Amino acid sequence: MTKPSQVPELSVVVIVRDDLPAVRRLVASLGGRRQDTDAPYEVVVVDDGSAVPVASGLAGLAGDVPLVVVRRDGTGNRAAARSAGAARGRGRFLAFLDADQEAPAHWVAEHLRWQRAFPAAIVVGHRRHRRDPASPLWTPEVRTRVTAEFSENYSRIAAAWFLPFSCNLSVPAAVYDELGGYSDEFTGWGFEDHDFGYRAWAAGVPTVHHPHAWSWDFHHVVRTDAARIAEWEANRRTFLARHPKPHAQAVALIDNYPSGAHSSPGQEWLDSFRRFDDELRRIDSLPAPEPPVRTLTVLSRPDADHVRRLLPTGEPLRVVDGLRDSGLALEIQRDALAHIEYRTVIT
Repeated sequence: MTKPSQVPELSVVVIVRDDLPAVRRLVASLGGRRQDTDAPYEVVVVDDGSAVPVASGLAGLAGDVPLVVVRRDGTGNRAAARSAGAARGRGRFLAFLDADQEAPAHWVAEHLRWQRAFPAAIVVGHRRHRRDPASPLWTPEVRTRVTAEFSENYSRIAAAWFLPFSCNLSVPAAVYDELGGYSDEFTGWGFEDHDFGYRAWAAGVPTVHHPHAWSWDFHHVVRTDAARIAEWEANRRTFLARHPKPHAQAVALIDNYPSGAHSSPGQEWLDSFRRFDDELRRIDSLPAPEPPVRTLTVLSRPDADHVRRLLPTGEPLRVVDGLRDSGLALEIQRDALAHIEYRTVIT
């Protein structure tokens, strides 16, 4: 159990603006009695200009986990708020969550486990959208379209650097500092996380997907109004101006707000992401990943060991992992095994 006097290994940075009920739920989920880990960690909440400061409403919710509340005044800036939280964090690793989420009991332990296993990496967890905290029902998020098309093994995705959404990820603090953190040039909605992911990729830091580091996401609203679209497009222009190299310029292919008649906006977005990924492969003369020649289903430790014996052969395989602690997702991405299409069926 975390003790206040311990130096934290992980600093969890949470940003919030005018949503005390949500951030109360999140901070409570990060309390020491709610997380299955003995590692010391802390929670840093950045109040990004809430009309009513949130600090008093969070008192005692984290239990014996150190809780720091940083107040920023002004109209709000998501990137600057995360930077303010990272600056206050004392941990060897930083993790980021948005206020409208909740951390399941394994969340801290899983981010730490993967961070310890990589020399340096951005570890991404996906979100599970859930309206009712009392209901087990949930829906997947937009990146599920990408992993269904490509693989849960981000090594097969040339455009993986576009996918570390800042609502649920972790990174070594030293790497974050070396990269300069999130840029506050991005105002309003969008692209501060794509900018960070691109700079990490350019510096040789991989983005990997931890399928068991997911978080609950509540009351998620996908806005497609004119003001939101204008913010996103303005920030994309900022990104393109900041990064003139071809890999970054290929972002112009992403259609984040498709509006075709009688079609699925989500599928159209995926089509644009596929074009984006194809362009990155063209720039680097990279062939598309080979399709799997067979599928291996992991239901036991002998199954997992059998897969491990085949990984070094280079044979294109599809691995369907039904073993919660097989370790295969980590090993496949740690060794950048792009010939392995990986999927998990464990929730």
